[in-house]
Amino acid sequence: MKIQNLKRYLWNAFIGASIVLFSMNCGSSKKSRVIKEEEQNKSNDHEAHVDTAGKFARIVFDSSSYHFGVVKQGQLLNREIYFTNQGPGDLVIDVITACECTTLDWSRLPIKPGSKSWIKIIYNSKDKEGPQIVDIDITANTNPSSTFTKFYLSVEK
Repeated sequence: MKIQNLKRYLWNAFIGASIVLFSMNCGSSKKSRVIKEEEQNKSNDHEAHVDTAGKFARIVFDSSSYHFGVVKQGQLLNREIYFTNQGPGDLVIDVITACECTTLDWSRLPIKPGSKSWIKIIYNSKDKEGPQIVDIDITANTNPSSTFTKFYLSVEK
């Protein structure tokens, strides 16, 4: 008799817990479903505007290298360089890197074929002296996946 009572007790506890969980989810399931559908629509809208399926982008800079002249030691050099997406697919840049003395910014939006975009460069000449060459590496949906350019400058005391 005790085992049957225990089974009945456990069964009733299970059913009670299931009902409580079901009723808690019923109130919020519509709201969470609507939120999930809105998030899905937003990501679908974004993806619908990006044309990368089977198409590579191609980054072509305005110059093969950039010469920024002379700066005084300790100065910040601010410049922008420009490039064009000359590939058949939208350009999506994953990351742009340079040395630790250089801060970079760029558009995080897809760049359509034929469109121009920019890279903002802030070079910190602190503790630098003499001729400097800085490589800028771009990882994106290009073939090959890495594209680079460089800039030159001289730091005077």
